[in-house]
Amino acid sequence: MRKLQKFFGGKLFPCVLLCILCALLICAAAIRLPRALAPIAIAERLFALAAALFLAASRDTPECKISKFILLVLLPWVGTLLCFLLRRKPCRRAAAGRRAQDGTIGYLAALGDADAEVLYATDAEYFPVGGEMKRKLLSDLSDARKCIFLEYYIVEQGGFFGDVFPILRDKAKEGLDVRLIYDGFGCSLTLPRRFPKEMERAGIRVAIARPLRFPPSDLNRRNHRKIAVIDGEIGYVGGINLADEYTGEKIRFGHWKDSALRVSGTPAMRLARMIAEETGIPLPPLPEPQSGEIPCAAISDCAADTEPRKGAAAIGAMISRAERFAYCNTPYLAPDAVLLAELKRAAAAGTDVRIMIPHIPDKKTTFLLSRAFARELIRAGVQVREYTAGFLHAKSIVTDGRYSFVSSYNLDYRSLYLQAECGLAVDDEPLARALTEDFLACWEAGTPVGRAKLFEKILLVFVRPFAPLM
Repeated sequence: MRKLQKFFGGKLFPCVLLCILCALLICAAAIRLPRALAPIAIAERLFALAAALFLAASRDTPECKISKFILLVLLPWVGTLLCFLLRRKPCRRAAAGRRAQDGTIGYLAALGDADAEVLYATDAEYFPVGGEMKRKLLSDLSDARKCIFLEYYIVEQGGFFGDVFPILRDKAKEGLDVRLIYDGFGCSLTLPRRFPKEMERAGIRVAIARPLRFPPSDLNRRNHRKIAVIDGEIGYVGGINLADEYTGEKIRFGHWKDSALRVSGTPAMRLARMIAEETGIPLPPLPEPQSGEIPCAAISDCAADTEPRKGAAAIGAMISRAERFAYCNTPYLAPDAVLLAELKRAAAAGTDVRIMIPHIPDKKTTFLLSRAFARELIRAGVQVREYTAGFLHAKSIVTDGRYSFVSSYNLDYRSLYLQAECGLAVDDEPLARALTEDFLACWEAGTPVGRAKLFEKILLVFVRPFAPLM
């Protein structure tokens, strides 16, 4: 009796009661909780099923559908939300217009537009590094007499822009129409909020292409173009942004290998119209530039996915039409199934297909994907090497010693199907020779793609299905 009294009056009794209470609660939860969760589980499955049916009926590419289906399986609620945020309007590759002219440039010019015409430049100059392009651009900006239009994915205050800005400010004071367009996401960390007001006070018209908004339903669709137009007579395209690493003034990942193309004549006016269409501000009265003898095709895509994608079709056409060789520079190699097949088919037909990718990555996940696709292409007969001196950011293609394509397009899904991009395809043997010599110099100094390590193979199992979303 005394032991019982001591037990009930001691500290052990409340602990025993607490343990019994916990056990009862666990038993009650084990009985009741499944009944409560059943409706939630059914709703979750119906919700995911509706999203899956909607996704299956869409005209999205197969690669993108697979990525989203995996999201739905792993995270029904969150995955469905992401699928709707990342939804895209029907999009397909452009087809050549019915009036496509003879030759590769005529074919490219007519992509998606039966009324498109071949543009004729008076001059075309290739810049294998950003420093050379900067010196020529500053000279052209200083000589501007009518207008200056700039459109870039990244603008960063530093040495490069510090040299450009005084010229823009002085030209605006002289009464020239000076415009600067930059991407909202690309410059989110490089420019302060007060930047547009500072530019407006200097007389420079500023427009933010695709500003960041909430919810971020179009976060993947950026304005990735790099264009400069002076007086509607001189135009620049390529991979070089208005930031110091592109000209070698700031070291990132070793030597920054990039490239650009300068043209004069009617292609420059077409680039000016691209910028005017982006801002919605009409072009000022400009005389039609002189037409030369160098055939060019202006290739551009908007980020809204309202038109067929011309860049993917143009790159595929250049690869498939190449007879002797096709040399490509790209910082990111993650093509869609169609371009992947075109590269393999060209190599199988005996074309010397070579691709240069970086050896030093700026984004480790995309670098992992680039190497995986490179190894797949190597097995199909395509030659791939890595640029060892630093980071390769150049985006160019040269085929058969005649056709060149310098642009802002990467050979990945995002660039081919989502972002606003542009470039110029040119039929000019001296220009093609310059691109070929530059490519081969990098190729000889490059290194073969190494074999995949075990941890890379494991990571790729989880990463590669999501390649279209990266």
